[in-house]
Amino acid sequence: MTQFDQSVDRRTVLRRGALGGLSLAALAAAGVTLRPEGSAAQDITCPPIEPRVVEGTPEPMSGMRIGVSVAYLSVPFYANFKTGLEDGATRFGFEYDLRDGGGGDLAVEVGNVQDFIAQGYDLILLTPSGEGIIPGIIEANNAGIPVIEVNNQAGFPSDEADVVTYVGADDVEYGRQQARLLNQLFGDEPARIGYVQGITGTSPQINRSQGFDEVLAEFPQYEILATVTNDFDSAKALAVTQDLLTRFPKGELDVIVMQGPEGVAAAQFAQQNGREEVQFILGDYDAAVRQAIIDGYVAGTVNQDPYPQAFEGMHMAWLYLNGQESEIPMPFFQDLPIITAENAEAVPPSWGC
Repeated sequence: MTQFDQSVDRRTVLRRGALGGLSLAALAAAGVTLRPEGSAAQDITCPPIEPRVVEGTPEPMSGMRIGVSVAYLSVPFYANFKTGLEDGATRFGFEYDLRDGGGGDLAVEVGNVQDFIAQGYDLILLTPSGEGIIPGIIEANNAGIPVIEVNNQAGFPSDEADVVTYVGADDVEYGRQQARLLNQLFGDEPARIGYVQGITGTSPQINRSQGFDEVLAEFPQYEILATVTNDFDSAKALAVTQDLLTRFPKGELDVIVMQGPEGVAAAQFAQQNGREEVQFILGDYDAAVRQAIIDGYVAGTVNQDPYPQAFEGMHMAWLYLNGQESEIPMPFFQDLPIITAENAEAVPPSWGC
């Protein structure tokens, strides 16, 4: 099956303000910090981004309605996700209702699903916080409303609930890609690693760790000295980095690997405090990560683009509702390319510009 070519003017997306109007308390509740207190400001240069045109003739408006619930909608990652939803709905002739999942508040997430059921929506696109949402998915199943998971998994695959498919990153492969990047950097040389995980118990934390460990098992010269968590939070990323640099003085630590993009200020701190020998590998590819790679204090990352995940979620909904379920990949994993200084200049960030 051919994947549609999609694109978006990402400058417009940012100006819409994924964080607009949110208080600092709300940002903290969503696990988001703009920049850790006391860290140096980062000068970010955004490349010219040519808007691409969504291929194909838009489907006529069908009258079908899609309910969309995203657990952490206020997180900046979802700015281009929202644009992908809009472009996908336009391309495939849907109306849709986008709801915030309350920063992963399970009661809010289940309430969203129940509202979609009560209002008779034709299909639900769900970005869940975790497996606690499965009873809500079962309610949708019992009401005859199909569910597709996008960007995060809970009920696919599951013996408990029926989910049509999952569209998004293969988080196990994501972890493998980070380990492959580590191997690109160190080759046959030994590497002592500080491994920084995201939110404990979530599918990204569990599955990225699994993939990372799988590849590391092939290279006995690589050793994880410490595993810590930062909840995908910039301030916590800086704090755990400071702790790692203290615990392992110069000559005892070679690289810090973080599962998300929140380590830019931490990498900058290391460089500015005489620890430039410690390399940093991050995850995801926003404008700040891209600039840090270009500036030389982040070695590389794995690019997870939110836009095609949302667009293809709408595409899969259209296939299902038009009797073409046999054409739906189950799951539908998106590409996860490695970004380093060799290609960062040529590859626009996935969000943040």
